[in-house]
Amino acid sequence: MKFPNAAKGVKKLFTAQVLSLIASIATIIGIILLIVTDAADKANSEGGAVAAGIGTIILMAAAAVLVLIAAIMSLVGIIQAAKDEGAFKTALLAIAISLVAAIVAAIFSSNGTVQSVCQIIQNIMSIAVTVFVITGVSNLADKLNDAEVSQKGRNILKIIVCVYVLALIATGISLIFGGTFASVTAAILAIVATVLNIIGYFLYLSLLNKGKNMLAE
Repeated sequence: MKFPNAAKGVKKLFTAQVLSLIASIATIIGIILLIVTDAADKANSEGGAVAAGIGTIILMAAAAVLVLIAAIMSLVGIIQAAKDEGAFKTALLAIAISLVAAIVAAIFSSNGTVQSVCQIIQNIMSIAVTVFVITGVSNLADKLNDAEVSQKGRNILKIIVCVYVLALIATGISLIFGGTFASVTAAILAIVATVLNIIGYFLYLSLLNKGKNMLAE
């Protein structure tokens, strides 16, 4: 095993991405239940609204826990991989910028404009992290003379950037209209963004799986 730190790191990143995928699926179902809740309220169906509302709360809470676990695991994985490949260090910088944006958003929690800007910055940094992780895996493949993984990484990078930019646009529109849960329109846009992210997850997962197997040899 030529890059043991990267091997451990990419393996953690793969597991974290699986958890994120599960969280995204739970989020989609939760948003659908939110729409059902809104429809039930308008139809004066108290029982349906309560049931859908409870389901939304449970799913969103579960998704939040999974996202937290995935974030911690992903951070640890990137720190480990950074010991063997410089692109992961750039990914760490993007994470640091995202954390600063989160702190600023918390400080100015009553300012909607600041909140929206910080959310967009965090989304952009999330894309940047993915880009530099893919770049890191591709660079490691080059060092190991694995042309298949290297080419796959570069092809996926082009596709995933397009997917995430579309998802970012959808999320940005939902924020402009008052937030993900402010209206049915925002909820539908959130579903679009989440579905696009899931497509990105599968592409990203396929590369991480290849990278994990490559580094384990």
